Amino acid sequence: MEGATGLAVWLVIALVLVGLELATTALVALYLAAGAVGAGIAAVAGASFPLQIVVFAVVAVATLITTRKPLLRALGKTPVAVSNAPNVVGKRAIVTVAVDGGPGQRGQVRVGTEFWSARSENEQPVAEGATVEIAAIDGVALVIREV
Repeated sequence: MEGATGLAVWLVIALVLVGLELATTALVALYLAAGAVGAGIAAVAGASFPLQIVVFAVVAVATLITTRKPLLRALGKTPVAVSNAPNVVGKRAIVTVAVDGGPGQRGQVRVGTEFWSARSENEQPVAEGATVEIAAIDGVALVIREV
C-alpha cells in the first residue's frame, strides 16, 4: 500500500477517527488520526506497509505524550465569574413582587437595577412597594427585613 492509494486509505482512516473523536470527545482518536496522517505521508514517500505502521504508532504516541496533558488543562479551565452578590447584604431594596407570609414563600425585590428573588427573614408578609433591608443571602434568594 504505497503512493496515492496508501495516502487515500490512511486519510480515510484519519477521517473516520476524527469523526469518532467528535462523537466521543475522549481525546484519544484524535491522536490516532494524527498517526494515520503521518502514515499517509510515509506512504506517499514510498515507505513499505510495515514502516507505515511504525510511523502511525510513533506519530500517535508522540502527539499523545506531548499534547494531551496541556490540551486537557486548557479545555478544563472554566472561567471564574466574579459575583457581586455578597455586596448587596446591608443594602436597601424595593419589593416589586409581594412576599407572602409563611415558610418558603418568596417574592421579588429590586436592588439598584437588579431584580432578586427574596424571602422574609421572619416569614411575615411584605407588601409590594415596601422598602426593605437585605439581611443575608440564602442560596439564590435574598433574606429581607422591613425597614
